[in-house]
Amino acid sequence: MIEMKILYAPNAKFYLSELTEILYYKNYFGFRQSAKDYVDSLTVEMESTIHIKQKHKSPSDFSRYGKDLWYVSYPKNKRTTWYFFFTYHPEDDIYFIRYITNNHVAGHLLE
Repeated sequence: MIEMKILYAPNAKFYLSELTEILYYKNYFGFRQSAKDYVDSLTVEMESTIHIKQKHKSPSDFSRYGKDLWYVSYPKNKRTTWYFFFTYHPEDDIYFIRYITNNHVAGHLLE
């Protein structure tokens, strides 16, 4: 049995590493640790449920991030939903995360 793997494109990995600072400096969180906890919980939730979430074919607007792209959504509160775009390689059970955004940036292009 092949174990599911989640890999990140460099730009997606960089975005996650910077997201704590972005959320803190834009005053979405009053404490850096709260912003870090939020990003950590988002990542853990995605990594533990991506294989069972309803996936959607990515609109052509996101084709620059890869061919045969899918996405899943993660609502974190009443106002913010996060989207993880990925390619799936079933032969190796690999989810390759290529892009991450939220409804404030790209919601008008999705669902």
